[in-house]
Amino acid sequence: MYNVLIVDDEIMIRRGLSKIIQWEQLGFYIVGIAGNAKEALDILEEEIVDVLLTDISMPEISGLELIRQAKKRQPQIKTVVISGYSEFDYAIEAIKLKVENYILKPLDPEKITNLFRELKERLDEEKKNAQKEWYLQSEYKMLRGVDSQGKGCDDEYEIQLIKMLEEGRYQEIDKFTEDFFKAMDNAGDKDFRNYCLRVLRSASLYFHLEMPPLFHMYRLKKNQMEDIKIIRDCFRKDLELLSVHLRAGAESTSIQVSSQARQYVEQHYMDKNLSLRQVADQLGVSYGYLSVAFSKTYGESFKGYLTSVRLEKARELLMNRKYKIYEIADMTGYGSSRYFTDAFKRRYGIAPVDYISRLGRGNG
Repeated sequence: MYNVLIVDDEIMIRRGLSKIIQWEQLGFYIVGIAGNAKEALDILEEEIVDVLLTDISMPEISGLELIRQAKKRQPQIKTVVISGYSEFDYAIEAIKLKVENYILKPLDPEKITNLFRELKERLDEEKKNAQKEWYLQSEYKMLRGVDSQGKGCDDEYEIQLIKMLEEGRYQEIDKFTEDFFKAMDNAGDKDFRNYCLRVLRSASLYFHLEMPPLFHMYRLKKNQMEDIKIIRDCFRKDLELLSVHLRAGAESTSIQVSSQARQYVEQHYMDKNLSLRQVADQLGVSYGYLSVAFSKTYGESFKGYLTSVRLEKARELLMNRKYKIYEIADMTGYGSSRYFTDAFKRRYGIAPVDYISRLGRGNG
């Protein structure tokens, strides 16, 4: 759900936009309605706004000036302007401000609905790309462990939280919260909210959960962002929220992702470079998450399953007796005949060439 702020000096237009459009069905929530730019700026000081929908012509402060000031406060904000044909000269200036689109008067509910449906898709795509970036960053940190020289304690506690949730130790949330805030306080850095958000984002992305918009931490008012008690309570609630979603969805999500990984192996086992990391990237999940999920779902490691698939395919090819050993090695993803022979012998207790001979004797 994305937050939308409606701004227009005409009360009938404000009411019409808020009542006629099915905002929630489109994936939007009206976070505020303002009759002028000053009211809108006050709301922007208190709320995170994803889309600003504003009339272009208003007394005292125009819609274009509102957009300039809104982008200074919240650079990520998307903007849509309402204008009449006589105001179309504003178009050039609006383009410079990177306005997403125009809504021309008289307002057409169907056109507005289609516009915001497209805008929702764009916002979803941007969120997906942002999540992918967070996955990559999280994976980078997890592979390298704790940076003792790094700023504060965020890297260490991201790892601790992920491990705690991964192992299902939800009863330790209160203790983790206490230790986390004590460490931040000792580090001397008071930017508690951003530290908390970073840790929460990394954890939610690691477990492939689209949680950030639901976090209480995002709903803090401006005057609450430095209140350590409120931040601590929000952080603990958000950890509870994560644990509830993990309990409810961990098994089904794990099975789904593991099944997709298994299908990918069966389609690409002949790729010599096939690896757990490659499959994780294809599925949009982290290396660590897929490794644990796959093992829990199928009772064996990803590497073990890949080996089983390759060797079973190789055995089928050997039974056909149409290919040479080196050809079968190449067709099943092995880099060399020797490597293939060693793997086959470990699995079946007999070398491929002897397996072929035994097949010949069986048919003789």
